[in-house]
Amino acid sequence: MDGWRATANDLVLVAPVDGVVSSRNVEPGEVMAAGQSAVTIGQPARPWARIYVSQFMLPRLRAGDTLWARLDGDTTAFAGRISAIASKAEFTPRVALTEQEREDLLFGVKIEFRDTTQRLRAGLPITVTLPPSAP
Repeated sequence: MDGWRATANDLVLVAPVDGVVSSRNVEPGEVMAAGQSAVTIGQPARPWARIYVSQFMLPRLRAGDTLWARLDGDTTAFAGRISAIASKAEFTPRVALTEQEREDLLFGVKIEFRDTTQRLRAGLPITVTLPPSAP
């Protein structure tokens, strides 16, 4: 009987964080490969957004800075903290030789929000206000 309990305990999924299951990645009865995820968990208590900024805006942003954002059609401002800034450009043309092509260099910035209202949800469009340009 103890061997049966040990096997049953091995079949129980335990999440490493509090959250909500947003998708089931395998069906009951399927055999999973090592390291394969069974479910995807969202953390509604820790909403975040990824924005993309130009190389000209990048020097004005630092990890830990506070940015403000609003949901479309809402007047409430949500404070967010920059938690990560990509070290490499994305959406880059193959060869960025001309000035116009260099303007296409974009860097991902992850912003984590504090939302006690639980109005921020995955997939909702949000507008982030960036610091003004230097004169």
